Amino acid sequence: MTPVSPPAIPPGSQHSGADAQPSASAFREVELKLHAAPADLARVVMLPGLMAVADGPAATQRLRTAYFDTPDLKLAANGVALRVRQEGDRFIQTLKTVNSASPGDSAAVAVRREWDWVVAGEAVDVGVLSDPAVAGLVPSAALDALDCLFITDFRRTTLLLRPDPLTAVELAVDDGGVYAGGTSLPISEVELELKAGKVASLFDLALTLQSAVPMRIGTESKAEAGVRLVTGRSPGPVEAEPLGLSPLTTAAEAYRHILRQALRQFLANESCALAGGDVEGLHRMRVALRRLRIAHRFFAPLVASPEADRLVEESRALAKRLGPARGWDVLMSGVIDPLLAKPGLAPDIDRAALDRLASLARAAGAGPAREAMAAILAPGCTTMVLALAAWLEHGRWLSEADGDRRMALSAPVTTLAGGWLSARMAKLGKMAKPPEDAKGRDKLRRRLRMLRYSADFFRGLYPEAAALPFFAALDPLQAALDADQDAVTGARMLGSLAGADPKTVAAVAAWIDRQSDKRRRTLPDLWKRFRAVPPFWS
Repeated sequence: MTPVSPPAIPPGSQHSGADAQPSASAFREVELKLHAAPADLARVVMLPGLMAVADGPAATQRLRTAYFDTPDLKLAANGVALRVRQEGDRFIQTLKTVNSASPGDSAAVAVRREWDWVVAGEAVDVGVLSDPAVAGLVPSAALDALDCLFITDFRRTTLLLRPDPLTAVELAVDDGGVYAGGTSLPISEVELELKAGKVASLFDLALTLQSAVPMRIGTESKAEAGVRLVTGRSPGPVEAEPLGLSPLTTAAEAYRHILRQALRQFLANESCALAGGDVEGLHRMRVALRRLRIAHRFFAPLVASPEADRLVEESRALAKRLGPARGWDVLMSGVIDPLLAKPGLAPDIDRAALDRLASLARAAGAGPAREAMAAILAPGCTTMVLALAAWLEHGRWLSEADGDRRMALSAPVTTLAGGWLSARMAKLGKMAKPPEDAKGRDKLRRRLRMLRYSADFFRGLYPEAAALPFFAALDPLQAALDADQDAVTGARMLGSLAGADPKTVAAVAAWIDRQSDKRRRTLPDLWKRFRAVPPFWS
């Protein structure tokens, strides 16, 4: 398959809709997207593992789609995308929600609502947007300002897959581009859309693909890619969404929700980490893997799955490969960059010498950064996520559990959470104040971090009024200890820089120590405040 050339943006943006279909055709789209190298796309539909379950031959068509929004992106801000797609002689206008998956939906799978109308041409028909089915999704203030901001033009090859009599999945191989003015982004992806059956089938098919053609899970829709192209914005870090557990949530449901959330947070921050412009992307990927491991540790005796244990252990190995790059990022963003930006912070440090130190630090961090990127892009990373998601969604860990374990997994998680949290709290000991030595503070930091993530998992099971004071006291204590450990790590990294001027290293290390000393003086009060707040689960 070869990329198509960029077509022209349509000159008109609206028409009255006299020939339009009067009512929307609505449906729910459940899709898993994979990115592949352009050279690999042609052989995807010919893979023996897919041909064995194909229902009929592959079909290829060219799809040209114009995407509409206001100049200030009101629709994107409202979480919807509006497009008109040419399919042969027909024009289909579609309004689609963007990334509307709820916390209960599977990781890596996009679940979107979509409304379709047959319209007269490529210009958007504003008349059909008054349909009651989509009321409120398109702001009324946007209707008169809609314009075509970008287009997609690609060849799509589709194949219907029926891995079993109850399952139907449409595989679509898309090869082309997104175009806006004089700029473009390639489209080189495989979409698996569930037409009938269970979502676990998407992961099974994705693993079949991944075993033959290296791919990477995609979380960005074509509409989102187009908006990014128009705005020129780099992907930013993504916060984890609230878990939404309730006192009625069973242990099995809680386990599934927590692991889904961790995998979603990991994938959502991948683009930011790969862009390299914001250190938070890589950090949040590591946090997601840490949350996954902590949650699995709670539930592992109930789940009793060697396969899950192995996959979670693979996530630990991946997190270790991301760690060194994070350390250099923190040193640059938390120490060297501020000193360069504000010389008054440390007037005793020579500016030229600091510039040379910064160059050495960047060079030292380049290798770990490449290693982190390679780890994220490696086929094993995608395979681990797909395999863990497939295992989780198949649910045999619950359906095939023995009587006692199945009973425990089916009981409300409130019967377990309080004991788990109390055990985490007990590991803090009864110390009157934080340890004086760095090793002791780091040990306390790690235990508080475990408690913080664990409490966050289960906070929805308890009244929020009780949980808020606990987190309000824990978070600043945790932040101070994290900053303290970052300082220890940063000083150690500075000392490892080959060729650095010892006098400059010593001056920067002294500045780090002065900042750390200020933070350490706040620790006793922060600790006392935290200890005074009763645990919200008690």
